[in-house]
Amino acid sequence: MNTDHSPIGLSLEKRKARTNTRMYQWHELSEIDHELVKFVVLIAQYNNQFIIVKNSKRGGWEIPGGNREPGEPLFTAASRELYEETGAIQSDLEPFGIYMWNGNYGMVFFAEIHLMAELPAYEIEEVKEVDQLPEGLNFGEMFYFVHRKWTEYEHKNTQTRRMDIRK
Repeated sequence: MNTDHSPIGLSLEKRKARTNTRMYQWHELSEIDHELVKFVVLIAQYNNQFIIVKNSKRGGWEIPGGNREPGEPLFTAASRELYEETGAIQSDLEPFGIYMWNGNYGMVFFAEIHLMAELPAYEIEEVKEVDQLPEGLNFGEMFYFVHRKWTEYEHKNTQTRRMDIRK
């Protein structure tokens, strides 16, 4: 019996309904001590398209993100993960929320990528530009929830920082 509850094959309306009823603990940036944040996730765009990455370890498509190194500043962690998973060397990063996933806090960033280089040899097989986040992403419900939060949050004049991995 298939007990997979991922949104693969669900219509956009049903997927939205599922992510609306899913209990994610979403927090404003000021509500959680940033030292407690263990990972970063990025809604990334390049040439006005979303960036998704194919993870060789998990065997599927997802949005960029990963663990924060001990003591690493959050903007540095986001910039590093974006580079490791997409090859982005220059981007504008804007944090817009924190949520709990599997007992750990993650900070969510919007990334506007300005300059790409060759993809580093880490765990990412391929980078793809898409018009919208497709169904069937790894951790899909979480990513669709985060994307919905970005569309609610967009253009609220928060702190955006230009990051250049070459410096």
